[in-house]
Amino acid sequence: MCHAPLVDLLIDYLGQTQAPFYFPGHKRGQGADPALLAVLGKNLFSLDLPELPGIDQVTQASESLAAQCYGVDHTWFLVNGATVGIQAALLSVPGELILVGGNAHRSTIAGLILSGQIPVFLPCDLEPESGLDLGVNPATLEHYLQNYAAKAVLLVSPNYFGVVGEIKALVETIHRYKAIAIIDAAHGAHLGFHPDLPQGAIAAGADLVIHSSHKMLTSLSQSAMLHLQGDRLDPSQLSQALGLLQTSSPNLILLASLDAARYQLQTHGFSLLDQTLSLAHQTRSELQAIAHLQLIDLPNLDPTRHTHNLTQLGLTGFGLDQLLRQQHRVIAELPTFQHLVFALGIGTTQHDTQALVASLGHLPADLPPLPTAPPLPPPPSLSLSPRQAYLAPSQVVEFSQSAGQISQEIICPYPPGIPILFPGQRISPEAIAYLQQIQALGGQISGASDPTLARIRVTKC
Repeated sequence: MCHAPLVDLLIDYLGQTQAPFYFPGHKRGQGADPALLAVLGKNLFSLDLPELPGIDQVTQASESLAAQCYGVDHTWFLVNGATVGIQAALLSVPGELILVGGNAHRSTIAGLILSGQIPVFLPCDLEPESGLDLGVNPATLEHYLQNYAAKAVLLVSPNYFGVVGEIKALVETIHRYKAIAIIDAAHGAHLGFHPDLPQGAIAAGADLVIHSSHKMLTSLSQSAMLHLQGDRLDPSQLSQALGLLQTSSPNLILLASLDAARYQLQTHGFSLLDQTLSLAHQTRSELQAIAHLQLIDLPNLDPTRHTHNLTQLGLTGFGLDQLLRQQHRVIAELPTFQHLVFALGIGTTQHDTQALVASLGHLPADLPPLPTAPPLPPPPSLSLSPRQAYLAPSQVVEFSQSAGQISQEIICPYPPGIPILFPGQRISPEAIAYLQQIQALGGQISGASDPTLARIRVTKC
């Protein structure tokens, strides 16, 4: 027994011989495709089980242990990523109007389409030299709370670049205005388990915190957690919202991976993160010794995230990412026009970091500086709520000629998945130019019905 109830359940089921007259159709691997069975192994199929009697109770016990681990009142395991946690949060909070950080993920826009709320977007600060997203600062948040009667605020902390920001001051400001603090902490499931890490959203007192557990912990992709603390929301509202949004057939293997990740974090988290941080600091020191590299260093920055400013290197993040993949088999997490992000984690080895340092050390030091970065478009101008626009009659127009029209699509560079256009937003010439430039430079554009960006679907309103 490993004291992770769902893992114990899997171990128990492996030892059972059954005549399975329940779903799924492969019947514990007996009818699985032989080629896939050979790749994945029989155990995976044997444990691909429906919600058999008793599984729901074991899942609830595992969620209770996760809540104890994080020091919150309620935790829900998610099998549709942090995406469904964000959307459930939006469906659960009161009020027609909500304040949203301008660096919100596309899943937030999808949640607003479902909820019908009207978002007011908060501008983020930018690091002067490289334009790095620093998140919303408390003074900006206070200004908007003074001018808008919002009952909830959704912010991102930490962001994709590892910037945590002034999370304590942000949450305290939200609560001072009697609003609910929702924090998209997809990249922060490890915060709070080592003293050398920045303070996370839970310790800062946020009401709802969403963790994409597979990012910084060791659960399987698509697994996440939603945490609730305090009495500003009824937990039954969250349960009801998740019942609407999540599958009624959650994958037991995903759930067990969350249980195992929680157990690992609770029992060995400090030592594992201590090793990770030691490796991160060592690697940072070695990279800083390479003259032509600029590694961003900021207060409240997660040290497991290495973000390179490429403005003086002469390569875009897209170009450098491709070079490292093709020539050195070193694969970054996030390329942007002038940044490249490497995410270290519990599974990172010294062999990995040595490969990273060696590959970056081979770059020429005499490349010309990058051209001026494509300017970010101005803050979005909403003509309709995201839901109104999504449901409105539509037409397809030439993308290059769409300025002034109201978008019906969520279009963003991916990663990081921060929308440049979304339903309800009036399309600006700057947004058109930005997306075209990012695509021309090798960036990946997600969400467009026409991947070539030749056309876009807009409302007829």
